Amino acid sequence: MTTLLRCPLVPIGGLLTVLLLTSCQDRGRPDLQGKPPALPGEVSLSAAAIASAGIQTEPARQERLERVLTLTGTLAAAPWTPEEQTAISEGLEADSSLRLAESTFARASELSAQGITSKQDLNLARAELERARAVAAQAAAKRANLGLSPNVKSFAGEAKLWGLANMPEGDFPSVAAGQRVVIQTASVPDRTFSGRVVALSGSSDAQTRNFTVRIAVDEPTDRLRPQTLATFALSLPAFSGLTIPSSAVLVEGDGSYVYVAQRTTFSKQPIRTGPSSSGRVAVLEGLSDAQLVVTHGAQILESERLKSTSVRQTD
Repeated sequence: MTTLLRCPLVPIGGLLTVLLLTSCQDRGRPDLQGKPPALPGEVSLSAAAIASAGIQTEPARQERLERVLTLTGTLAAAPWTPEEQTAISEGLEADSSLRLAESTFARASELSAQGITSKQDLNLARAELERARAVAAQAAAKRANLGLSPNVKSFAGEAKLWGLANMPEGDFPSVAAGQRVVIQTASVPDRTFSGRVVALSGSSDAQTRNFTVRIAVDEPTDRLRPQTLATFALSLPAFSGLTIPSSAVLVEGDGSYVYVAQRTTFSKQPIRTGPSSSGRVAVLEGLSDAQLVVTHGAQILESERLKSTSVRQTD
């Protein structure tokens, strides 16, 4: 429905008439923002605009946040990735060749001292020893870069079947040996299997930056096969403290923000978040109990704030 504006016109100067008409037109526009924001980080809307935008809020609250970390990976016959297994095999072969070269050179030295073998044979044995040392050093460096210790086989016999789960580096502090794991596979969809974390890889993958969680599968059945895709759910220590819905958090660069509501004014506020689970995220800094945060419509508020900032800079 069109609203007709009745604005009295009086025979006055042209410029004053234009200003008067502009004032009348402004009074006929809907109130989208109510009053202008008091601060650059604030957005003020009328009640009608809030309802139209569907903006919803919810108070921050204290609660216990049960946490489960779900990872993906594969089942394997050994607790090593293919790259790790290759490095281990190369290292064992290099160490064996080095021991043989050391024994051969020692024997050649004795025979040369007794005049039984020529100096040329001794030099050949020395050259082979130096080559074996170089290969062994290279293999050791490769194992070290993968975080593999010399006694890598120490826990390989703890299970007949292993889970190799890919874990983002940000979750590294949350996972430790001994944690219980629930395992599911698409090949056996009708049941779950249990396991336990035995170790974490000593380094991250160079491309994905993920770590490998080595999980011993308890009582595997013949229905489980190596190289089968699987999911691994790890129970983590619960968090007790202030939480908000995950939908309230805006992420910009390395920072997290929320919009805090005070009647019809919304303030952008930085926060420091903690663990998250089941659609809620822990707030470590930046909010207090019962503060109202925008859970739906924060992007609309951000757009209005940026628009207002642009207008102020233009003015």
